[in-house]
Amino acid sequence: MTPAVDDRSALVARLRELREEAGLSTTRLAAALGWSQSKVSKIENRRTKPSVADVQAWAVATKAPSDVTAELVDAAESIQVASIIWDRTLSGGRAEHQRTIGRLLHDAEQVQVFQHAVVPGLLQTAEYARNVLTLSDVFGVGDTSRATAARIERQVVLYEQDRTFDFLISETALRFRAAPPGALAAQYEKILSVSTLPAVSIAILPVDLRPSMVHAHPFVLYTLPDNTRLVTIETYTREMTLTDPEEVDVYSRVYRSLLADALTGESARRFLTELRSEALRLMVPRHD
Repeated sequence: MTPAVDDRSALVARLRELREEAGLSTTRLAAALGWSQSKVSKIENRRTKPSVADVQAWAVATKAPSDVTAELVDAAESIQVASIIWDRTLSGGRAEHQRTIGRLLHDAEQVQVFQHAVVPGLLQTAEYARNVLTLSDVFGVGDTSRATAARIERQVVLYEQDRTFDFLISETALRFRAAPPGALAAQYEKILSVSTLPAVSIAILPVDLRPSMVHAHPFVLYTLPDNTRLVTIETYTREMTLTDPEEVDVYSRVYRSLLADALTGESARRFLTELRSEALRLMVPRHD
């Protein structure tokens, strides 16, 4: 187990103890908190990560001493950011990590992606994905072929019903030459094709428009069926998962602000068509 998992297990166990010591069933505690009984059960069964506010309310409802409440709040704050360090957790290779992302995508009802570095993985062609995964292999894992196959495999989720995928992509990401011009042209064509799917929306942030928000780093915002939301952020060395509601709300506001700056619908499609034409022109040999 990772330390984050141990911390969360200890917190959940202590919350359950408080409920039982207070002589409350999950139903009675839920009623006292104004929650559904399923929320209490999901917290105790580690299916839902409790927020700091959830822990504070739980402590009050179970009449926990102030020192215990403070300890539990500190624990809740510490588990709101789960951090996975790549070189310590890639024992199954990057392919296994791609499958882990696929499971999260399958659970989500809405996925909002902001990307200003490269084309989002769910939209990548196999050749583009192979080049990006090669460039990003900072730990020398070397399983690029299997990771590419796993990344392409999880794209099937785009064709499933009852979920939506919103992609907000900067022009910088689209112009990043991770592959030769022909592969880039094919990549733009794939985005154009996927944009016609009912569950998918594509928005593009041009570089020549004044932004309303700094493009600090890429992130993905997930909304689960129980309205739980979380944000994932990847760096060179680790992946962070943010679950604190206040932090998630900030990322949601950032996404809306960036989206207001973006080209959407036919304007986005025209922009992509122009990029595809530009890439195709680069394939034509010049005769000086």
